[in-house]
Amino acid sequence: MPRRLRGQTPIWGLTPVLLTVLIWALTPLGLAAPMGLPDEVKEALHQAGIPLQSVAIVVQEVSAPASKIKWNEKIALNPASLMKLVTTYSAIRALGPTATWRTEIRGPEPVNGMITGDVVVVGGGDPRLTFEDWGSLLRALRIRGVKEIRGNLLLDQSRFQISPPGADEFDHQGYRAYNAAPAALLVGFRAITLTLNVADSGVMALPNFDLPNVHIENRLLLKKSKTGLCPADWKSALTQQVVDNGQEATITLSGELEASCDQKTLAYSVLTNTRFIEGAFRKIWGELGGVISGTVQEGVVAPNTPLLVSHESPPLMALIQEMNKFSNNVMARMLYLDLGWSENAGSSTPETSKQRVQSLLAHEGLQFPELILENGAGLSRKEQISAENLNKILNKAAKSPYWAEFMASLPIAGQDGTAKAHLGIDNDLEGRFHLKTGSLEGVKGYAGYGLTHDGKWVSVVFLVNHPQAGNAGPAQNALLRWIKESL
Repeated sequence: MPRRLRGQTPIWGLTPVLLTVLIWALTPLGLAAPMGLPDEVKEALHQAGIPLQSVAIVVQEVSAPASKIKWNEKIALNPASLMKLVTTYSAIRALGPTATWRTEIRGPEPVNGMITGDVVVVGGGDPRLTFEDWGSLLRALRIRGVKEIRGNLLLDQSRFQISPPGADEFDHQGYRAYNAAPAALLVGFRAITLTLNVADSGVMALPNFDLPNVHIENRLLLKKSKTGLCPADWKSALTQQVVDNGQEATITLSGELEASCDQKTLAYSVLTNTRFIEGAFRKIWGELGGVISGTVQEGVVAPNTPLLVSHESPPLMALIQEMNKFSNNVMARMLYLDLGWSENAGSSTPETSKQRVQSLLAHEGLQFPELILENGAGLSRKEQISAENLNKILNKAAKSPYWAEFMASLPIAGQDGTAKAHLGIDNDLEGRFHLKTGSLEGVKGYAGYGLTHDGKWVSVVFLVNHPQAGNAGPAQNALLRWIKESL
């Protein structure tokens, strides 16, 4: 046993006051040690059947150097769509909030309204080239004086060098719109959205775009129940069948829709990307009075091919609002691949994107050894990050010049995006939290910012990886209430 020098007092002999002072002094910079989980959060997790070891939580004032709550903060977990925060932060720091993407149409100059030769659409990686944008681009070509194309329409997709996963690889529901694969030229997210409207004559199913090679078989029946209420699980009463050979697709809907249901939507990713774009081209080009004699196929633009017309995307700050608020997976995957592109290389791959994101984070002093990236969207069973490092991104963003743009991209709890209804928060919490939500089977979480009762901003991360994760809502709401009332 070590010999005690004269005048020394063993630590167990200190008075409570002196012991408190010593603990404070031994804490780096005199910071208070983080507290445990609030009792109401632990009780809600217990009621949900979720063990504490399956939960990771961090709460921190954005202006403070240490966290208020840390729980399992270093454990690597699947974040689901919270991974979009990594992609968003990397993009806004690397590209700036005003960055845009350009889609070009190049080809020979028209003579008397006619182009003799191939016309090339060069995909610029625009994460949000809508049907309306596509129509504007083709309309600009007509205004340019082009009426007839005596050649082929080539789609230059060379900006991204990727091998898209099999349609059913993730969850065996490849027809679901969230499973659409990214591409350097993607029109309308390669998705058809059906709007279901109740009418006296029955249920209408109207597509947002009438592709000639996509057929809708509507066999839906109108149901008038005694309760007169639209059930929360209204989709469970429908049967959806998609027959898709890549060239043509048929979507068949059957089942019953309650008469009291308001407008509902269903979205489907169908056809190959080339055939989808061909359908969108032939539909609009024909309506504009345009003619083409050749086919629509993949190709690469030749050097020095003249630029005919182009379309510029909205700025990044507008794109990330749509991406994060509605958790658009294909937009996130496109943005992730765009991060890996360089003019010198001429194209990007998932590997160059991963390296770019890791390099960007390291440059910001963010070393995340546990980080696993696959597609930057969180639509993955491989991607992982710790709650601590997600929180570091939130706090770095809060100290950056673009915090306003970053936070504005997050859903407002109880008011818009995926946080409008999915969190199911109480009315008095509405508008106080800007939270990106994420969920997969066995995964549920949120991350973002909240406002305390005395007007301080805090960052918050709440991650659950457990078979009962879907029941975590009350516990996650309990933490939000604790932040509002106790911080």
